[in-house]
Amino acid sequence: MAKREKRQGKKLLIIGGGAVGMAVSTGATRHGNYEVTVISSDKHASYSQCGIPYVFSGEIPNFEQLIVRDLEFFQEMGIKLRLGTQVDSIDLTSNTIRIGDEKLAFDKLVIATGSKASIPRNIETGTLLKNVFTLRTLSDGMHIAEALKDAKNVVIIGAGSIGCEVAIATARRGIRTSLLSRSNTILSSSLDSDMAETVISYLEREGVEVLTEHTPESLNGEEKITSVTANGREIPADVVLISVGVTPNTSLAAETGIDIGTVGGILTNDKLQVLADGNVIENVFAGGECTQINNFVTGKPMLSQLASTARRMAGAIIDNLADKDIKFNPVVNPWVAVVGDLQIGSVGVTTKEVEKQGIRVISGISTGSTHADYFPGAGKIFIKVLFHNRCLVGAQIVSTTGTKERIDGLSLAIKRKQTIDELLEMETCYSPVVSTLQDPLLFAVKGAHKKMPRKDAR
Repeated sequence: MAKREKRQGKKLLIIGGGAVGMAVSTGATRHGNYEVTVISSDKHASYSQCGIPYVFSGEIPNFEQLIVRDLEFFQEMGIKLRLGTQVDSIDLTSNTIRIGDEKLAFDKLVIATGSKASIPRNIETGTLLKNVFTLRTLSDGMHIAEALKDAKNVVIIGAGSIGCEVAIATARRGIRTSLLSRSNTILSSSLDSDMAETVISYLEREGVEVLTEHTPESLNGEEKITSVTANGREIPADVVLISVGVTPNTSLAAETGIDIGTVGGILTNDKLQVLADGNVIENVFAGGECTQINNFVTGKPMLSQLASTARRMAGAIIDNLADKDIKFNPVVNPWVAVVGDLQIGSVGVTTKEVEKQGIRVISGISTGSTHADYFPGAGKIFIKVLFHNRCLVGAQIVSTTGTKERIDGLSLAIKRKQTIDELLEMETCYSPVVSTLQDPLLFAVKGAHKKMPRKDAR
Protein backbone atom coordinates (compact mmCIF):
# COMPACT_ATOMS: atom_id res chain seq x y z
CA MET A 1 0.00 0.00 0.00
CA ALA A 2 1.58 3.25 -1.14
CA LYS A 3 1.79 5.98 1.46
CA ARG A 4 -0.74 8.71 0.84
CA GLU A 5 0.36 12.25 0.24
CA LYS A 6 0.08 14.46 3.31
CA ARG A 7 -3.27 16.21 3.34
CA GLN A 8 -3.75 19.88 3.99
CA GLY A 9 -7.45 19.56 4.75
CA LYS A 10 -9.60 20.21 7.75
CA LYS A 11 -8.43 18.87 11.08
CA LEU A 12 -10.50 15.93 12.31
CA LEU A 13 -9.80 14.76 15.86
CA ILE A 14 -11.25 11.46 17.06
CA ILE A 15 -11.28 10.59 20.75
CA GLY A 16 -11.44 6.81 21.07
CA GLY A 17 -9.87 4.00 19.06
CA GLY A 18 -12.68 1.44 19.11
CA ALA A 19 -15.13 0.36 16.41
CA VAL A 20 -16.45 3.89 15.79
CA GLY A 21 -13.18 5.77 16.08
CA MET A 22 -11.12 3.62 13.75
CA ALA A 23 -13.88 3.21 11.15
CA VAL A 24 -14.43 6.98 11.05
CA SER A 25 -10.69 7.60 10.75
CA THR A 26 -10.34 5.47 7.63
CA GLY A 27 -13.69 6.46 6.13
CA ALA A 28 -13.07 10.19 6.54
CA THR A 29 -9.57 9.81 5.12
CA ARG A 30 -10.83 7.98 2.04
CA HIS A 31 -13.93 10.06 1.37
CA GLY A 32 -13.16 13.52 2.78
CA ASN A 33 -10.43 16.14 2.81
CA TYR A 34 -9.34 15.67 6.42
CA GLU A 35 -6.14 15.49 8.39
CA VAL A 36 -7.09 12.78 10.88
CA THR A 37 -5.70 12.21 14.37
CA VAL A 38 -7.01 9.47 16.67
CA ILE A 39 -6.36 9.79 20.41
CA SER A 40 -7.06 6.71 22.51
CA SER A 41 -6.34 5.75 26.11
CA ASP A 42 -6.09 2.14 24.91
CA LYS A 43 -2.64 0.72 24.16
CA HIS A 44 -3.99 -1.03 21.06
CA ALA A 45 -6.19 0.03 18.15
CA SER A 46 -8.26 -1.69 15.48
CA TYR A 47 -8.80 -5.10 17.06
CA SER A 48 -11.77 -7.37 17.66
CA GLN A 49 -12.81 -7.13 21.27
CA CYS A 50 -15.53 -9.72 20.62
CA GLY A 51 -12.93 -12.34 19.74
CA ILE A 52 -11.05 -12.28 23.05
CA PRO A 53 -12.97 -15.13 24.77
CA TYR A 54 -12.12 -17.41 21.84
CA VAL A 55 -8.42 -16.91 22.49
CA PHE A 56 -9.03 -18.18 26.03
CA SER A 57 -10.69 -21.30 24.59
CA GLY A 58 -7.90 -21.87 22.08
CA GLU A 59 -10.21 -21.57 19.06
CA ILE A 60 -8.17 -18.52 18.08
CA PRO A 61 -4.48 -19.30 18.57
CA ASN A 62 -3.25 -15.91 19.78
CA PHE A 63 -4.20 -12.28 20.31
CA GLU A 64 -2.31 -11.15 17.22
CA GLN A 65 -5.05 -12.79 15.15
CA LEU A 66 -7.51 -10.24 16.57
CA ILE A 67 -5.64 -7.26 15.14
CA VAL A 68 -7.74 -6.03 12.22
CA ARG A 69 -5.32 -3.34 10.99
CA ASP A 70 -1.74 -2.86 12.12
CA LEU A 71 -0.17 0.51 12.89
CA GLU A 72 1.63 0.56 9.56
CA PHE A 73 -1.72 0.54 7.75
CA PHE A 74 -2.79 3.76 9.46
CA GLN A 75 0.60 5.35 8.95
CA GLU A 76 0.39 4.63 5.21
CA MET A 77 -3.06 6.21 5.14
CA GLY A 78 -1.66 9.33 6.80
CA ILE A 79 -3.71 8.85 9.97
CA LYS A 80 -1.96 9.88 13.18
CA LEU A 81 -2.48 7.49 16.09
CA ARG A 82 -1.78 8.55 19.66
CA LEU A 83 -2.32 5.47 21.81
CA GLY A 84 -2.14 5.29 25.58
CA THR A 85 -3.09 8.96 25.65
CA GLN A 86 -5.77 10.58 27.78
CA VAL A 87 -7.60 13.72 26.63
CA ASP A 88 -7.98 16.02 29.63
CA SER A 89 -10.53 18.50 28.31
CA ILE A 90 -12.45 19.81 25.31
CA ASP A 91 -13.08 23.49 24.66
CA LEU A 92 -16.06 24.00 22.36
CA THR A 93 -15.47 27.75 22.17
CA SER A 94 -11.93 27.61 20.83
CA ASN A 95 -12.39 24.20 19.14
CA THR A 96 -9.45 22.66 20.92
CA ILE A 97 -8.67 19.69 23.12
CA ARG A 98 -6.06 19.57 25.84
CA ILE A 99 -3.63 16.74 26.54
CA GLY A 100 -1.52 17.76 29.50
CA ASP A 101 0.07 21.07 28.52
CA GLU A 102 -0.55 20.47 24.82
CA LYS A 103 -3.48 21.89 22.88
CA LEU A 104 -4.74 20.48 19.59
CA ALA A 105 -7.14 22.41 17.35
CA PHE A 106 -9.94 20.77 15.39
CA ASP A 107 -12.40 21.66 12.69
CA LYS A 108 -14.42 18.52 13.40
CA LEU A 109 -14.43 16.33 16.49
CA VAL A 110 -15.74 12.80 17.05
CA ILE A 111 -16.26 11.55 20.61
CA ALA A 112 -16.17 7.76 20.67
CA THR A 113 -15.01 7.08 24.22
CA GLY A 114 -16.93 3.82 24.58
CA SER A 115 -17.84 2.45 27.97
CA LYS A 116 -16.19 1.28 31.16
CA ALA A 117 -16.76 -1.81 33.25
CA SER A 118 -19.25 -1.54 36.08
CA ILE A 119 -18.01 -2.70 39.48
CA PRO A 120 -20.47 -3.47 42.32
CA ARG A 121 -19.67 -1.09 45.17
CA ASN A 122 -19.50 -3.77 47.85
CA ILE A 123 -16.58 -5.52 46.10
CA GLU A 124 -14.70 -2.47 44.79
CA THR A 125 -11.85 -2.88 47.28
CA GLY A 126 -11.40 -6.49 46.17
CA THR A 127 -10.45 -5.35 42.68
CA LEU A 128 -7.05 -4.34 44.08
CA LEU A 129 -6.21 -8.01 44.59
CA LYS A 130 -4.01 -9.73 42.03
CA ASN A 131 -5.87 -11.79 39.40
CA VAL A 132 -9.15 -9.86 39.71
CA PHE A 133 -10.04 -8.56 36.24
CA THR A 134 -12.55 -6.82 34.04
CA LEU A 135 -12.51 -7.44 30.30
CA ARG A 136 -12.72 -4.36 28.09
CA THR A 137 -9.45 -4.18 26.14
CA LEU A 138 -6.93 -6.39 24.37
CA SER A 139 -4.51 -5.71 27.23
CA ASP A 140 -7.12 -6.99 29.70
CA GLY A 141 -7.43 -10.15 27.64
CA MET A 142 -3.67 -10.68 27.62
CA HIS A 143 -3.45 -10.30 31.41
CA ILE A 144 -6.35 -12.73 31.93
CA ALA A 145 -4.82 -15.28 29.55
CA GLU A 146 -1.55 -15.18 31.51
CA ALA A 147 -3.37 -15.69 34.82
CA LEU A 148 -5.39 -18.61 33.41
CA LYS A 149 -2.24 -20.60 32.67
CA ASP A 150 -1.91 -21.64 36.33
CA ALA A 151 -5.54 -21.31 37.42
CA LYS A 152 -7.50 -24.21 38.88
CA ASN A 153 -10.59 -22.23 39.94
CA VAL A 154 -12.24 -19.35 38.10
CA VAL A 155 -15.20 -17.32 39.32
CA ILE A 156 -17.06 -15.14 36.82
CA ILE A 157 -19.32 -12.49 38.36
CA GLY A 158 -22.00 -11.59 35.86
CA ALA A 159 -23.79 -13.86 33.40
CA GLY A 160 -24.14 -11.71 30.31
CA SER A 161 -22.72 -12.73 26.95
CA ILE A 162 -19.07 -12.12 27.89
CA GLY A 163 -19.48 -13.99 31.18
CA CYS A 164 -21.02 -16.99 29.42
CA GLU A 165 -18.45 -16.99 26.61
CA VAL A 166 -15.55 -16.93 29.06
CA ALA A 167 -17.20 -19.53 31.31
CA ILE A 168 -17.45 -22.12 28.55
CA ALA A 169 -13.89 -21.34 27.47
CA THR A 170 -12.37 -21.89 30.91
CA ALA A 171 -14.51 -24.95 31.68
CA ARG A 172 -13.34 -26.59 28.47
CA ARG A 173 -9.76 -26.00 29.55
CA GLY A 174 -10.43 -28.15 32.60
CA ILE A 175 -10.60 -25.19 34.99
CA ARG A 176 -13.28 -25.39 37.65
CA THR A 177 -15.61 -22.55 36.67
CA SER A 178 -18.37 -20.88 38.66
CA LEU A 179 -20.70 -18.40 36.92
CA LEU A 180 -22.56 -16.06 39.28
CA SER A 181 -25.73 -14.17 38.38
CA ARG A 182 -27.57 -11.91 40.81
CA SER A 183 -30.86 -12.49 38.95
CA ASN A 184 -32.80 -15.73 38.73
CA THR A 185 -31.57 -16.35 35.19
CA ILE A 186 -28.68 -15.57 32.83
CA LEU A 187 -28.38 -13.39 29.73
CA SER A 188 -31.31 -11.43 31.13
CA SER A 189 -30.88 -8.40 28.87
CA SER A 190 -31.31 -10.59 25.79
CA LEU A 191 -33.34 -13.68 26.72
CA ASP A 192 -36.49 -14.41 28.66
CA SER A 193 -35.92 -16.84 31.54
CA ASP A 194 -37.65 -19.73 29.75
CA MET A 195 -35.24 -19.44 26.81
CA ALA A 196 -32.24 -18.99 29.11
CA GLU A 197 -32.99 -22.32 30.82
CA THR A 198 -31.72 -24.12 27.72
CA VAL A 199 -28.42 -22.24 27.95
CA ILE A 200 -28.09 -22.91 31.70
CA SER A 201 -28.61 -26.64 31.17
CA TYR A 202 -26.01 -26.66 28.41
CA LEU A 203 -23.43 -24.79 30.50
CA GLU A 204 -23.94 -27.18 33.40
CA ARG A 205 -23.46 -30.19 31.13
CA GLU A 206 -20.19 -28.63 29.97
CA GLY A 207 -18.98 -28.38 33.56
CA VAL A 208 -19.86 -24.78 34.47
CA GLU A 209 -21.40 -24.29 37.90
CA VAL A 210 -24.20 -21.79 37.25
CA LEU A 211 -25.25 -19.98 40.42
CA THR A 212 -28.31 -17.79 39.86
CA GLU A 213 -29.60 -15.42 42.56
CA HIS A 214 -26.05 -15.21 43.91
CA THR A 215 -24.75 -11.76 44.80
CA PRO A 216 -21.03 -11.47 45.63
CA GLU A 217 -20.45 -10.23 49.17
CA SER A 218 -16.66 -10.04 49.19
CA LEU A 219 -13.51 -10.85 47.25
CA ASN A 220 -11.07 -12.53 49.62
CA GLY A 221 -7.30 -12.75 49.83
CA GLU A 222 -4.21 -10.97 51.09
CA GLU A 223 -2.43 -9.80 47.94
CA LYS A 224 -3.91 -12.32 45.51
CA ILE A 225 -7.52 -13.48 45.18
CA THR A 226 -8.24 -16.78 46.93
CA SER A 227 -12.04 -16.94 47.05
CA VAL A 228 -15.35 -15.17 46.50
CA THR A 229 -18.06 -15.09 49.14
CA ALA A 230 -21.60 -15.12 47.73
CA ASN A 231 -24.82 -15.87 49.63
CA GLY A 232 -22.73 -16.93 52.59
CA ARG A 233 -20.79 -19.50 50.56
CA GLU A 234 -17.04 -19.24 50.00
CA ILE A 235 -16.12 -20.23 46.45
CA PRO A 236 -12.41 -20.93 45.70
CA ALA A 237 -10.93 -18.62 43.07
CA ASP A 238 -7.50 -18.24 41.51
CA VAL A 239 -8.91 -15.84 38.91
CA VAL A 240 -12.00 -13.62 39.10
CA LEU A 241 -13.61 -11.89 36.14
CA ILE A 242 -16.11 -9.14 36.97
CA SER A 243 -18.51 -8.85 34.04
CA VAL A 244 -21.70 -7.33 35.40
CA GLY A 245 -22.16 -4.79 32.64
CA VAL A 246 -20.81 -1.45 31.49
CA THR A 247 -21.56 2.24 31.84
CA PRO A 248 -21.02 4.86 29.13
CA ASN A 249 -17.68 6.65 29.42
CA THR A 250 -19.08 10.18 29.27
CA SER A 251 -17.14 12.08 31.94
CA LEU A 252 -15.09 14.02 29.38
CA ALA A 253 -18.21 15.02 27.43
CA ALA A 254 -20.12 15.96 30.59
CA GLU A 255 -17.26 18.14 31.86
CA THR A 256 -17.29 19.87 28.47
CA GLY A 257 -20.95 20.83 28.89
CA ILE A 258 -22.29 18.29 26.41
CA ASP A 259 -25.74 17.00 27.34
CA ILE A 260 -26.07 13.52 28.84
CA GLY A 261 -29.32 11.62 28.38
CA THR A 262 -31.58 9.80 30.80
CA VAL A 263 -29.89 6.42 30.29
CA GLY A 264 -26.41 7.87 30.72
CA GLY A 265 -25.25 8.30 27.12
CA ILE A 266 -24.27 11.42 25.20
CA LEU A 267 -27.27 13.16 23.66
CA THR A 268 -27.19 13.76 19.90
CA ASN A 269 -29.57 14.69 17.13
CA ASP A 270 -30.44 12.14 14.43
CA LYS A 271 -27.24 13.04 12.55
CA LEU A 272 -25.21 12.10 15.66
CA GLN A 273 -24.17 15.70 16.30
CA VAL A 274 -23.93 16.35 20.04
CA LEU A 275 -26.14 18.70 22.02
CA ALA A 276 -25.05 21.25 24.61
CA ASP A 277 -27.77 22.99 26.62
CA GLY A 278 -30.20 21.59 24.07
CA ASN A 279 -28.41 23.21 21.14
CA VAL A 280 -26.79 21.25 18.31
CA ILE A 281 -22.99 21.53 18.08
CA GLU A 282 -22.64 20.97 14.34
CA ASN A 283 -18.93 20.18 14.23
CA VAL A 284 -18.91 17.64 17.08
CA PHE A 285 -20.22 14.09 16.66
CA ALA A 286 -20.59 11.16 19.05
CA GLY A 287 -21.03 7.46 18.41
CA GLY A 288 -20.71 4.00 19.91
CA GLU A 289 -21.31 2.79 23.45
CA CYS A 290 -21.01 6.29 24.93
CA THR A 291 -23.98 7.55 22.92
CA GLN A 292 -27.70 7.40 23.67
CA ILE A 293 -29.88 6.15 20.82
CA ASN A 294 -33.55 5.17 20.49
CA ASN A 295 -35.27 1.80 20.57
CA PHE A 296 -37.33 1.18 17.41
CA VAL A 297 -39.99 -0.85 19.20
CA THR A 298 -40.56 1.21 22.35
CA GLY A 299 -39.42 4.61 21.13
CA LYS A 300 -37.50 4.93 24.41
CA PRO A 301 -33.84 5.94 24.80
CA MET A 302 -31.34 3.10 25.11
CA LEU A 303 -27.68 2.17 24.90
CA SER A 304 -26.21 -0.43 22.60
CA GLN A 305 -23.03 -2.37 23.27
CA LEU A 306 -23.06 -4.08 19.88
CA ALA A 307 -20.10 -3.67 17.54
CA SER A 308 -22.51 -3.90 14.60
CA THR A 309 -24.48 -0.90 15.90
CA ALA A 310 -21.25 1.01 16.45
CA ARG A 311 -20.16 0.32 12.88
CA ARG A 312 -23.48 1.62 11.53
CA MET A 313 -23.09 4.75 13.64
CA ALA A 314 -19.59 5.20 12.24
CA GLY A 315 -21.03 4.99 8.72
CA ALA A 316 -23.53 7.74 9.47
CA ILE A 317 -20.80 9.96 10.94
CA ILE A 318 -18.54 9.38 7.92
CA ASP A 319 -21.35 10.39 5.56
CA ASN A 320 -22.23 13.47 7.61
CA LEU A 321 -18.59 14.53 7.73
CA ALA A 322 -18.89 14.49 3.94
CA ASP A 323 -22.04 16.68 4.16
CA LYS A 324 -24.42 13.91 3.01
CA ASP A 325 -27.11 14.68 5.61
CA ILE A 326 -27.63 11.08 6.77
CA LYS A 327 -29.87 10.16 9.73
CA PHE A 328 -29.15 7.40 12.23
CA ASN A 329 -32.53 5.86 12.92
CA PRO A 330 -33.82 3.91 15.96
CA VAL A 331 -32.49 0.37 16.29
CA VAL A 332 -33.84 -3.13 16.94
CA ASN A 333 -30.41 -4.25 18.21
CA PRO A 334 -29.98 -7.73 16.69
CA TRP A 335 -27.53 -9.73 18.81
CA VAL A 336 -25.88 -13.12 18.56
CA ALA A 337 -23.36 -14.91 20.78
CA VAL A 338 -21.64 -18.27 20.40
CA VAL A 339 -21.26 -20.12 23.68
CA GLY A 340 -19.52 -23.40 23.03
CA ASP A 341 -21.73 -25.32 20.60
CA LEU A 342 -24.70 -22.98 21.06
CA GLN A 343 -25.63 -20.01 18.92
CA ILE A 344 -27.81 -17.65 20.96
CA GLY A 345 -29.55 -14.66 19.43
CA SER A 346 -32.22 -12.06 20.03
CA VAL A 347 -33.68 -8.98 18.40
CA GLY A 348 -36.18 -6.34 19.44
CA VAL A 349 -37.53 -6.46 22.99
CA THR A 350 -37.79 -9.13 25.68
CA THR A 351 -40.92 -9.84 27.71
CA LYS A 352 -39.28 -8.49 30.86
CA GLU A 353 -38.27 -5.27 29.10
CA VAL A 354 -41.71 -4.40 27.75
CA GLU A 355 -43.61 -5.48 30.86
CA LYS A 356 -41.68 -2.82 32.79
CA GLN A 357 -43.18 -0.27 30.43
CA GLY A 358 -46.69 -1.67 30.63
CA ILE A 359 -46.64 -3.07 27.09
CA ARG A 360 -48.55 -6.32 26.68
CA VAL A 361 -47.07 -8.92 24.35
CA ILE A 362 -48.27 -12.29 23.10
CA SER A 363 -45.62 -14.96 22.68
CA GLY A 364 -45.20 -18.13 20.69
CA ILE A 365 -42.59 -20.81 21.38
CA SER A 366 -41.45 -23.79 19.33
CA THR A 367 -38.86 -26.52 19.60
CA GLY A 368 -37.61 -28.29 16.51
CA SER A 369 -34.61 -29.68 14.67
CA THR A 370 -32.00 -27.75 12.73
CA HIS A 371 -32.49 -30.15 9.82
CA ALA A 372 -34.01 -33.54 9.08
CA ASP A 373 -33.46 -35.89 12.02
CA TYR A 374 -32.35 -38.73 9.77
CA PHE A 375 -29.49 -36.64 8.38
CA PRO A 376 -26.33 -36.73 10.56
CA GLY A 377 -25.63 -33.80 12.87
CA ALA A 378 -29.18 -32.61 13.53
CA GLY A 379 -29.49 -30.47 16.66
CA LYS A 380 -32.27 -28.81 18.60
CA ILE A 381 -33.51 -25.29 17.94
CA PHE A 382 -35.63 -23.24 20.34
CA ILE A 383 -37.50 -20.19 19.05
CA LYS A 384 -39.62 -17.57 20.80
CA VAL A 385 -41.44 -14.72 19.08
CA LEU A 386 -43.22 -11.74 20.66
CA PHE A 387 -46.08 -9.70 19.17
CA HIS A 388 -47.73 -6.44 20.20
CA ASN A 389 -50.84 -5.22 18.42
CA ARG A 390 -50.32 -8.12 16.00
CA CYS A 391 -46.87 -6.81 14.95
CA LEU A 392 -43.62 -8.66 15.58
CA VAL A 393 -41.63 -6.83 18.27
CA GLY A 394 -39.12 -9.42 19.50
CA ALA A 395 -37.55 -12.80 18.84
CA GLN A 396 -35.12 -15.12 20.63
CA ILE A 397 -33.37 -18.21 19.29
CA VAL A 398 -31.11 -20.84 20.86
CA SER A 399 -29.71 -23.40 18.46
CA THR A 400 -26.58 -25.12 17.24
CA THR A 401 -26.81 -23.50 13.81
CA GLY A 402 -28.85 -21.02 11.79
CA THR A 403 -29.43 -18.53 14.60
CA LYS A 404 -27.80 -15.51 12.97
CA GLU A 405 -29.61 -15.96 9.68
CA ARG A 406 -33.03 -16.14 11.33
CA ILE A 407 -32.32 -13.19 13.63
CA ASP A 408 -31.20 -11.11 10.65
CA GLY A 409 -34.46 -11.87 8.85
CA LEU A 410 -36.57 -11.17 11.92
CA SER A 411 -34.72 -7.89 12.41
CA LEU A 412 -35.96 -6.75 9.03
CA ALA A 413 -39.46 -8.03 9.84
CA ILE A 414 -39.60 -5.91 12.99
CA LYS A 415 -38.32 -2.86 11.14
CA ARG A 416 -41.03 -3.34 8.53
CA LYS A 417 -43.66 -3.82 11.25
CA GLN A 418 -44.72 -7.14 9.82
CA THR A 419 -47.88 -8.58 11.30
CA ILE A 420 -48.49 -12.08 12.53
CA ASP A 421 -50.83 -12.61 9.58
CA GLU A 422 -48.04 -11.78 7.14
CA LEU A 423 -45.60 -14.07 8.93
CA LEU A 424 -48.13 -16.92 8.74
CA GLU A 425 -47.78 -16.60 4.96
CA MET A 426 -44.00 -16.95 5.18
CA GLU A 427 -42.43 -19.32 2.65
CA THR A 428 -39.22 -21.15 3.56
CA CYS A 429 -36.87 -23.31 1.53
CA TYR A 430 -36.19 -26.97 2.31
CA SER A 431 -33.43 -29.51 2.04
CA PRO A 432 -33.02 -32.30 4.59
CA VAL A 433 -29.35 -31.39 4.88
CA VAL A 434 -30.01 -27.86 6.16
CA SER A 435 -33.65 -27.63 7.23
CA THR A 436 -36.87 -29.36 8.17
CA LEU A 437 -39.84 -29.38 5.80
CA GLN A 438 -41.51 -26.59 7.79
CA ASP A 439 -39.21 -24.17 9.55
CA PRO A 440 -39.62 -24.23 13.36
CA LEU A 441 -40.09 -20.46 13.21
CA LEU A 442 -43.48 -21.00 11.59
CA PHE A 443 -44.65 -23.12 14.52
CA ALA A 444 -43.64 -20.37 16.98
CA VAL A 445 -45.68 -17.88 14.95
CA LYS A 446 -48.66 -20.27 14.88
CA GLY A 447 -48.34 -20.70 18.66
CA ALA A 448 -48.64 -16.94 19.16
CA HIS A 449 -51.53 -16.74 16.70
CA LYS A 450 -53.55 -19.22 18.75
CA LYS A 451 -53.26 -16.87 21.75
CA MET A 452 -54.43 -13.79 19.88
CA PRO A 453 -57.68 -12.33 21.26
CA ARG A 454 -60.72 -13.43 19.26
CA LYS A 455 -61.74 -9.84 18.59
CA ASP A 456 -58.45 -9.25 16.76
CA ALA A 457 -58.82 -12.30 14.54
CA ARG A 458 -59.29 -11.63 10.86
